[in-house]
Amino acid sequence: MTSIPALVEPELLAWARKSANLEPLAAERKIGIPEGRVAEWESGNVHPTIAQLRSAAKVYNRALAVFFLPEPPRDFDSLRDFRRLSEATSGEWSLALHAEYHRAHFQRDALLDIAEREGELPSTTWRLNVEGLADRELAARARTLLQASTSLRKPTSKTDKYKHLNYWTNALEEAGVLVMTTEGGEVPTAEMRAFSLYFEEIPVIVLNGKDATRGRTFSLLHEYAHLLLHSEGLCDATTDARATTPDRKLEARCNALAAEILMPADLILATPEVANHEGAWMLCELIEYARPYGVSAEAFLRRLTTLGLVELAAYQEFREKQRNEGGSAAEVESTSSEGRSSKKGGGSFYYTKARNLGKGYIRQVTGAHRRRSLDSSTAATYLGVKVGQMERLAEVADL
Repeated sequence: MTSIPALVEPELLAWARKSANLEPLAAERKIGIPEGRVAEWESGNVHPTIAQLRSAAKVYNRALAVFFLPEPPRDFDSLRDFRRLSEATSGEWSLALHAEYHRAHFQRDALLDIAEREGELPSTTWRLNVEGLADRELAARARTLLQASTSLRKPTSKTDKYKHLNYWTNALEEAGVLVMTTEGGEVPTAEMRAFSLYFEEIPVIVLNGKDATRGRTFSLLHEYAHLLLHSEGLCDATTDARATTPDRKLEARCNALAAEILMPADLILATPEVANHEGAWMLCELIEYARPYGVSAEAFLRRLTTLGLVELAAYQEFREKQRNEGGSAAEVESTSSEGRSSKKGGGSFYYTKARNLGKGYIRQVTGAHRRRSLDSSTAATYLGVKVGQMERLAEVADL
């Protein structure tokens, strides 16, 4: 049988490969074609077959229809110039990170589709007028807004780390933010701990599933600070003594806002055992006093530093010691990509899927399906599951 050639523009093939951050040889191996074939495609000397184009679309993480455009899109799903810290590799994204970026847009588009079908505007409760507000007041208003948005019980010192994360995640989801987690553990935390996409309606926060649970909680509020400031980024926590560039100053400010939301200064300073602590802090003490806030021992010690209760040199020494010992300056906890869901025998697929997609997202898609705004095929596509799996997934995502 004669193979049917796909009559696509060569420059579209080159654009898709380069935007996926793949060298020609790597692309050829992933697609399963002979060495040198990508160069032939992109020069126009040879056309891929329809089957090969389908494989390329999957490898490049692009919809098949994109390849039949007359020219590479200029404003379609283009990667933005996100801020990178100095220790990160500037400008180079892994294929896995590209895939997560595209997935974030796909899920947001799904929610926009549902809103349009049902004739309802997405919630914008998450917004705040930040003009003229000092950062501590801004953080206090953000905390009040989020706490009023969720029906979940406020975490305490006896609440486990997962419930702390779920509490703040649900609050943001109910306020109108799409919160997701990376899939498969393929994006290293050294490349990205979280990123955010700013939109007036349905902004997006993506957490790294490989990160520790308490680290994700802090990153979640850090990214929310970006949204409040009408910015977005591919971020990590900067712990510079002095942030000197505009990007690093913004990162430091978002850290400070996240810390004030999670660990209000008034509460910490009103705790005598903390405010009047003498001598060096032991790790076990930091863990105990960090627990009510759902943060890591390192984040709590950093907070004490910014409040003038601990010398910066002491914090830096603690941090360096933990790094040298192979820890994350936090109590020992699993940083596997599956987290605690892997412990739920037989149900790990659904719990992992719910974490990655975001429970709020799943509730919106399955809710639209129940209201018959979405047919079963479309709803299953939006969720990335089979039609028969949707009911169980909806149960897992329920509050």
